[in-house]
Amino acid sequence: MKKLTLILSLIFILSSCNTEPDFFTVSGEISNANGEKLYLVELQTNNILVLDSTILNDKGTFSFKGQTSVPKFYAIRTNSNNYLTLIINNLDQIHVTADIDYLAKNATITGSEQSENILVLRTKLEDSIEKLDSLAAYYQSLIGSWKINQVKDSLNIASQKIIEEHTDYTKDFILENKNSLSGLMALYQQIAPRRYVLSLNEHFEYFNMVDSALTNSIPESDAVKALHSQIEEYKRQKNIDDEINTVIGIGATAPDIALPNPEGDTITLSSLRGKYVLIDFWASWCRPCRVENPNLVKSYKKYHDKGFEIFQVSLDKKKDAWLNAIEKDELNWLHVSDLQYWNSTPAKIYKVEGIPASFLIDKQGRIIAKNLRGDILEAKLSELFN
Repeated sequence: MKKLTLILSLIFILSSCNTEPDFFTVSGEISNANGEKLYLVELQTNNILVLDSTILNDKGTFSFKGQTSVPKFYAIRTNSNNYLTLIINNLDQIHVTADIDYLAKNATITGSEQSENILVLRTKLEDSIEKLDSLAAYYQSLIGSWKINQVKDSLNIASQKIIEEHTDYTKDFILENKNSLSGLMALYQQIAPRRYVLSLNEHFEYFNMVDSALTNSIPESDAVKALHSQIEEYKRQKNIDDEINTVIGIGATAPDIALPNPEGDTITLSSLRGKYVLIDFWASWCRPCRVENPNLVKSYKKYHDKGFEIFQVSLDKKKDAWLNAIEKDELNWLHVSDLQYWNSTPAKIYKVEGIPASFLIDKQGRIIAKNLRGDILEAKLSELFN
C-alpha cells in the first residue's frame, strides 16, 4: 500500500513538473508611473473590453494574465490616447518596458514577435505623420507671404513622396507578415484622419492576400472573420458593378427602350441610330430635374439641327402631371413613360437609383458619357459637333 502511494505521488509530481501554465502573461515596468492606473484591454472588432487593471507603484511594475484560444489584439493603456497594442497567443510570456507619458514611444517588447512588429509599424507611421505635419506647419507659416507660391509645388511633391514611401513600406511589411495579425493591422493604418495608407479599391491584392492567409490559418479569429466578411462583400459588389458596366458602362451599347409617348405611340431608342442622343431620366415631381430642364432646352435648340436628340424617360405616376411639366418647361423633344414611378422597366435596366440621370450615346448607340449637366453637357456637345 505504501509502495502504491509512493508511486502515485511520484506520478503527480512528474506530471506537475511537465505541465505548462495554460495562460499568457503581460508584465513589465512603466517608468514615472507611481500611482497611475494601468489597464489590460482586449481590442474586439466593435468594442474595447477591459480585462484587468492595477495601480502602479513607485517602481512601475505590473503583471497581467489571461487566456485566449486564438491570437488576439490586446493593449495596455492608461486612456484612449495612451496605449500600447499587443498581439497575444495563449502561452505568450510578454515583457514590456515603457514610459507612462507615452507608452508606445521608446517602448521595448519581448516575448511576442508579432507585438514587436506592430510597434515598429506604428513607430514608422508616426514618423511619417510627423514629417507631414512639419511640412504642413511650414506651409501655414508662409500664408500671406510672397514665398508661398515658390514653395507650394515643392511641398506638395515632398508630401506625396513621404506618403508613397510609407505606402511602399506598408506593402513590404504585409508581404512579410501576411500570415499574422500584424499584417491585418497594417491594412488599416491612417496617415491622416479617415485617410488610409491603403485603400480596398487600389490595393485589393494586399487585402485579399492577408484574408486568404489568415482565413486558412486562424478562421475562428473575430478579427479575421471581420476582414473576410469585408472582402466577400467587396467581391460581391464588384461583381454587381462589373455586370452593370457590361450593360450600361462607357462603351457598351445602350439597352433599347420601347415605351409609349404622350399620344400612346411606342417610340424606341434604337430608332434614333445615326444621331447623338441624350437619354434623360426625370419626373415632374423631381425639383433638380426641373431646374436642369432649361439647360437641356438651350442645348437642344443649339444642336438639334446638327443631329442631337433628347429621349426623355419620365418616372411619373400620373399622366396629367407628366404632360403639364412637359408643356410648362417647353420640352419639345421625344418623351416616353410607362408611368410606373420607380418600377419603370427602363430605370431598372439602366440601374437608375436617383434622378436626374442621363446617358449620352453616339450615332452607333454606344454610351459615351453619363450624367452630363449644364456647362459640362454643353462642352461635350460642342466637342462633338464643332
